[in-house]
Amino acid sequence: MAASRAMGRVVDGVELVKFPGEGPMPSYGLTDPDDIAWLASKITPHPWKCFEQPLRLHDEAGVRALPQSQIVCTSTLPYRDPADLEAARAAGRLWDIDTGHDLMVNEPQAVAGFLELVAGAAAAG
Repeated sequence: MAASRAMGRVVDGVELVKFPGEGPMPSYGLTDPDDIAWLASKITPHPWKCFEQPLRLHDEAGVRALPQSQIVCTSTLPYRDPADLEAARAAGRLWDIDTGHDLMVNEPQAVAGFLELVAGAAAAG
């Protein structure tokens, strides 16, 4: 992220990074020309503060008590919190898809299927 920040700039008082067209689209895991064109028409710069502004929870214990589901890219598993992964795996709430960063673009049917499982589990209570 340091490289992204170095290439960032301030627009209307907001520090932004990852401007479209300033990095290779393959970094998102996309290879299909139609997917690349579709995403390129929608992508926007990213506010830097989301990387450094802390999230303040008023009832962190309550939030932690909620069932946690994770649908992740296989390649990101080594970078995720092992305790969170193990808890999700033990609860049967961890699914990984062997694709790039934008799994919802590369594998929309798989993502939708896992979201249906999550919703079904939530509805079952």
